[in-house]
Amino acid sequence: MSAPYVSRFVTMFQKLFEGPHINPKEDVEVFWSELLSLDVDRAYLTERLVALPKEDCLGRLKPLFVMLFSTCLRHAVEAPYDDPKKSHAVQIMTVLARCLLSKKDLAGWEVMELFAGGVNQSDHFFNKFASVVGTLLSDDDAPADLRHEVLQLAIVFMCGINQLSPGAYLLRKDLSPAIISIIRGRETGRFTFEALLLLALLSNFHKSDAAKLNPFLHHIGQITDVEVLRKVCWAAEFTATTTVMAYQEISDDSPPTMSSMIGSFVSSLRPDRAFSSTPVDTPKELFKSQPIEACIILLPTLEFVLRNRAFPSILIEGIKDGIGDKDLRPSLPHAVISLSSYLLTHATSTSSSRAIGYSNVALHILLAFAETDEVIRAFCEPSPRPVRLCRQRLPMLPFSPSPRPLICAVLDCCILWLRHNLHKRLETSLYLTCMRTCHRIIWFLQKEHIRLDYHWLQIWKAIIGLLDFLGGKLDELTSTMGVEQLFQEVYFTCLVGYCINKAEAFLSSPQAIHEFIYELVRSAPALRRLSASLRSLISPRIAPIASRENPSERALSHLLSITNFYEEKVGAKSRSADNAMRIVAKEIERDGIHVTEDSYLEDPPYVGSEGVNIFLRHVYSDGMALMP
Repeated sequence: MSAPYVSRFVTMFQKLFEGPHINPKEDVEVFWSELLSLDVDRAYLTERLVALPKEDCLGRLKPLFVMLFSTCLRHAVEAPYDDPKKSHAVQIMTVLARCLLSKKDLAGWEVMELFAGGVNQSDHFFNKFASVVGTLLSDDDAPADLRHEVLQLAIVFMCGINQLSPGAYLLRKDLSPAIISIIRGRETGRFTFEALLLLALLSNFHKSDAAKLNPFLHHIGQITDVEVLRKVCWAAEFTATTTVMAYQEISDDSPPTMSSMIGSFVSSLRPDRAFSSTPVDTPKELFKSQPIEACIILLPTLEFVLRNRAFPSILIEGIKDGIGDKDLRPSLPHAVISLSSYLLTHATSTSSSRAIGYSNVALHILLAFAETDEVIRAFCEPSPRPVRLCRQRLPMLPFSPSPRPLICAVLDCCILWLRHNLHKRLETSLYLTCMRTCHRIIWFLQKEHIRLDYHWLQIWKAIIGLLDFLGGKLDELTSTMGVEQLFQEVYFTCLVGYCINKAEAFLSSPQAIHEFIYELVRSAPALRRLSASLRSLISPRIAPIASRENPSERALSHLLSITNFYEEKVGAKSRSADNAMRIVAKEIERDGIHVTEDSYLEDPPYVGSEGVNIFLRHVYSDGMALMP
């Protein structure tokens, strides 16, 4: 039986791994030239490197890795474009960086040891590395496939380096023009997603403590090329839509059609299906792996929405396009809102910090939409294209068959978050972002005197459901920002009072106002329970907070005074919900809404990206998983 074939590439690397030496009878340059001329066996090289313990990498094999990096970097610079050694050198560096940087608990100095041979040599090596990346990325004469490989090398390096100090070397080299040239190029435009990923990784390197020092945050804001910004929208929309489709492949939540509704009705009449027509929740375990790694596109999308002043006008292009043109894809806002609905529906159901992290980014994008006047104004105008919203968990949103303004879909996303993420470990910061988004939208509607035709009752039920949850679980909560801070937050109770004060300016009809006040009256027990819980929570440690007449307590007292007023009017006269609603409506029509004092919630301040926790470790993991 003949021995299995072993490639020359594998044979040469096997000798190198046995000991980082070259036969003295061989010419060193000839050896490396031959090795780099061979097609790279990524699978073999990855398998060998992953199996190596960290101690061997930093010990007996360190000279080999330093030699490999140095040699590959030199050939990446010196070899002509038509020489395969140039591409093979980049490929080998990518595999080396991917596997070595995945070793557990590497410190910055250990990375310098593996790549450069020591801390003293790091400046020379990493400056040259950054220069090679920038030069090859920006060279329009370089083959597109080679530029793509260099782009992937840079992504692998930034994902693997995490926030360790060697990552700063790529920040010293102004790679922004090179990345833009990839997006703009006729042959390289198809790599826009990866170019955006690299831009986002660079802009988020030590972002929290050195935002003003990170040049890429400034570069994102300076992009004015309309075609480049349109390609950004195209890539982000395509990727977001792909991410949504992964959810839909798990559970088909297509909107109901006339034929499906008739079929469901007929099926329910069969004796053997009498009880099967009731919808049930899809098992949450099926969504444990969601979202797919492509969801990382939300990170550069957020950066562009927040920082680029030219982006909003490009962002809203296409939202008014009709549905008759089959060649038109939904706009980026449609895709992002749709993806947000799936993220926010499933965020905490699988107890995944990764899913929560992406939901955090999605909520901040929705808030950024609401805080950008040009965007929210466009969102308030009718859009012929409907947004596909998640309908995979009960209770489902009311079905809205006719196209409507996009701002309705943004509010629907807020409802989905409020409904489906009530747990004892409360993601307080995400709830506050959600409530701020609602506040900003309602503030804009009343300021512009826009009476929005929307199922407002659903959002009142969702917000009051949150207050009811707080009232019943306040002493058991493990808040992500601490119970004391939760106690001080005004949004949980003040937003409802703000909506009451402004109701006549943004609600679409008198009936919508009557339903709002009636829902508040109906929820009086929940409000009283929350008030009692807040009083019982006061301890010596937080008593000074309460003694200063906390705005949250004042707002709650204001709501209770309103509910008490209408409860007394309804009183024993009410024998049914319809009768109670008529009494409330009659009181409001005669005297207006009974408001005793202000809402203690001012016009919304601009929040922007403050407090965004994007769980970078998951971003790095997903970015690495997307690379070959």
